[in-house]
Amino acid sequence: MGQYDNDNYVIEVKLRDNVSDDRWEPLYKRSPSIREYKEYYKKTIVNSFNPTAERLIRFFMEYDNGVLYPDKFNFCEPVNKPFNESCIAQAVSYLANPAGCVYLKKTRFADIDIENKTFSFGWIDGVYSEPLVPLPNYLTIITVYFPKKKNTDLGFIIQLMKDIKSYFDADNGKVFYQATKEIIAEE
Repeated sequence: MGQYDNDNYVIEVKLRDNVSDDRWEPLYKRSPSIREYKEYYKKTIVNSFNPTAERLIRFFMEYDNGVLYPDKFNFCEPVNKPFNESCIAQAVSYLANPAGCVYLKKTRFADIDIENKTFSFGWIDGVYSEPLVPLPNYLTIITVYFPKKKNTDLGFIIQLMKDIKSYFDADNGKVFYQATKEIIAEE
């Protein structure tokens, strides 16, 4: 997501936490048919939950007295669904599905992408296909874009990266300028 002109300061924090709903795990072990997956998906998609996924959404709602409280959200572009307290369950559900994501937007201030990097299901000619590569070490990626033209204080951006990293016990975090990939701060 982010601003399309690439003139952004970007925070990237990677977490080892799996934010997928635990109810998906048994399905992975069964090598499901497409039909079985579709039936399971219909039952699970609307109420998927993971406590870490909820903590992620709430972190941005509550950070620094709500300065990043989103006004819009979605699981894909366009990010145009109005966001309020009653939308938390839906936002968490988007993120808690395998390969899910949620986009949060604080209009004219920041775009927040949270991605679940666990694999979704796949089939070849109708037969379930096991992933050919192992899961990545980092299963959740948090990316926050701040348009440079808005003159957001770099001290605030760096502190936000540190706070995300600390709150979620992440191994690493960085702030960089998107247009040049220049690293501004890294931990």
